[in-house]
Order: sequence, then structure tokens, then C-alpha cells
Amino acid sequence: MIISRTKKHIIVFLLVINMLFSTGMSFAYWASSLSGNQNTGDGELTLGDWYDGIPIFTTEEFINVITTPNNTNTYVLARDLDFQNITPPEWTQTKDIIFQGSLDGNDKTISNVSLTDYRGIFGILDGATIRNLTLDGVNINYTLTDNYTVGILAGRMQGTGNVIENIRIRNSSVTNTILSGGVIGFASPASGTGTATMSNIKVQNTSITGAFANAAYGTGGIIGTVNAFNISLSDIYVEATITSNAISSVGGIIGASLAGSTISVTRAVVFANSRFRAWSSDANVFVGGVIGRNQGSISISDFMLTGQLDGFVTNPNNNNYTMRAGVTVGVGNAPTTQTNVRSSQITLYRRANNPAVLINSQTLYEKMTGQKPAYSTTVYIQSRSTTMTNAWWTTNYSAITSSSLWSYNATTRLYELNN
Repeated sequence: MIISRTKKHIIVFLLVINMLFSTGMSFAYWASSLSGNQNTGDGELTLGDWYDGIPIFTTEEFINVITTPNNTNTYVLARDLDFQNITPPEWTQTKDIIFQGSLDGNDKTISNVSLTDYRGIFGILDGATIRNLTLDGVNINYTLTDNYTVGILAGRMQGTGNVIENIRIRNSSVTNTILSGGVIGFASPASGTGTATMSNIKVQNTSITGAFANAAYGTGGIIGTVNAFNISLSDIYVEATITSNAISSVGGIIGASLAGSTISVTRAVVFANSRFRAWSSDANVFVGGVIGRNQGSISISDFMLTGQLDGFVTNPNNNNYTMRAGVTVGVGNAPTTQTNVRSSQITLYRRANNPAVLINSQTLYEKMTGQKPAYSTTVYIQSRSTTMTNAWWTTNYSAITSSSLWSYNATTRLYELNN
């Protein structure tokens, strides 16, 4: 192909710029294409995109990124990745692989991931940054009887400076014999105190199931259990089925927190479209709209819970049993502060054929505006179907309605994070 001198100069110039940005301090990457007719000498130069990181174009490249131990590089998804026909052993086991780098999803989608006995998309995040990413149809099924925790994004988060933002998880599931989380299974540092900022996260049409016979731990819509971590969560929307199949706790956002953890939750809506369930044959179960069992410190502001909290007794003859449930916390330390916390159409449920099984009234938020802490009687607090109009939200939740991240859903009568 014959290319004019002017075009050659342009190409040389762009190649030099590309080399500078690809290897210099900016770590920018450029993709372009060149085509032409070798008979006529006509050529066409198409300028591509600049990427603030190493671009990932294929499923193979993505798998290489997450299976590289202690990877500290910066990456950008250049296109949607469909893993419909990608299964192990092509996807190398990542249970103990630590990712310490950055991944910008670039508003792209990773879809149709199906993994058995893997911890999640990532094994462990350590001081990592994951942003601008949608996970659609990601199903994680962990069946091994060991102590590995699982989450749809990552099985564990540790270290300091973790950033998880602008994440959408939908049409997905995660199951485990111990701890599960919709995003992260277990937030626990290898040493010291971990830190993380998690913002603008939406989990929708997703099933999260765990089973661990220790009520100090739990399964949650965003994080299963938090240990010795300082975590800030803001702009959170959860619409999921969250289930524990043992004596562990269940929370709409966090299953449980251990002593030494500090958590803040700001601007969050949890829609219990299906039941949150914790069940046991002989012991208490703890279910909370924000957190099931809290042994650390937690502050909550601008939070709305709607739906059903379900405590289920497998032994109908057991009378020595209490369901401990609350709009914010099921059991444990009360929030250090809770501002503008409300609920609508909440049902607190326990196994109906044993009226001796009580609901613990002490853990119910005192401003539930009409909720009666007794048995499984349904008492609606705020009628979501009639009164919670857009105007109602604007009056009561200006911190949410004034944000461009949220929009009113006239069908559900809830404000939801935009997709």
C-alpha cells in the first residue's frame, strides 16, 4: 500500500505520541487502525480511543489480568466481555490470587460467568480500585467445605485504600457453605485495620446465600461480614433475596460486623422484594435491614427499608427462641447515629404455627411509625403503594432526590440508582 508523505508524517507523529503516553508517567494507551488501497495509493487513517490504563479487549486478556498474582497494573475494559462459552480450566483458579491494581470497567459489562468452587470474579482485593463496571448473569457456586468466603465481585477484601464505585450487579447469584456477599464476601485485613470506600452500587434481581453456624458472622446484600475494617458506603441500592441456611446473621447491606469495625452508610434503599431469611432449629436468628448483627460501630443516615424480614424456626416445637429483627440492626450494638431512617410495608415474620416464638421488640427502631413489635402480625408503616409519591420522597429524602444518581420508579414507588 502506497501512503502519501503527509500521511506518513501523521503516522510517525502518532506513533511517537503513543510510545510516550504508553510508557510515560500518564500510562495512557492509544488504539487506532490504518487501511488503504495498495493499487491506487489511497489510504485511510482512523484515530482510535485513548485509554487511561492497559486496554482489555478479550476474555483471554481479562482472565490473564485476574490470574496474575499481586497484579498492580492499571486496566481499562475496551469492550463488553461475554463469558458464555468460557469455563474452567480456561479460567485458572483464583481463590488465593491477590489483585492490587485498578480496573476501570469503562461502563462496559461482563456477562454470563458461571463458576463452581471459585470465590468470585476476583479472589482477593488488596488496596484495589474497581469502578464503572456492570456484572450481568454472574453465578458463583462454592460447594467445598472449607473456610473460603465468596462474593460476586470478590471473595475477600483486605488492605487499605480499597475503592469500589459505580458498580451494577444484576441477574446474578452467589452461594457458599459459609459467608457470602453480593459484592464482597469478607472484608478483613491480613493485619492492622483495613479501609475501603464503596459508593454508587446497585444489586438487583440477585440471590445471595450463605450457611455458617456462627451468628457472629453473616451474609449480606453488599458485604457478608466485616472484620477490623473502616468502610464508608454511600448511594447503595439492594433488591435481592438474601438467605442464611444456618445460625448466621442476615443483613440487607452487611450480614455482620465484628468488634473493631467502623461502618458508615449514607443514602441507601433496600427493597426486600423476596424474604431475607435466617433460620435455625434451636438458636436465635438475627435479621436487619442494614446489618444483621453489629459488634462494631455503625452510623446510618437517609436509609429506607421496604419488604419482609423473615426469621424461620425449623423446629416447630421449640419455644426457647427469639427472632431479633430491626429496620437498621437485628441485634448487637445500636447505631452510634441514625438519621432519617424509615421503613414502609415491613413484615416481620416468624414460624406461624408456634405462637410462643417471639419477636424481640427491643431491637426494633423506635421510629417505625406504627410497627407493632409482636408476633407475625402485618402492620404497614407507610403505604408504599399509595402515599410514597415522588413528592413524598422529595419532602423526606432530599439527600437522595437531589442527587443525579437516583431516579424515581413510579412502579415500585422507590427511588433507585440509575443504571
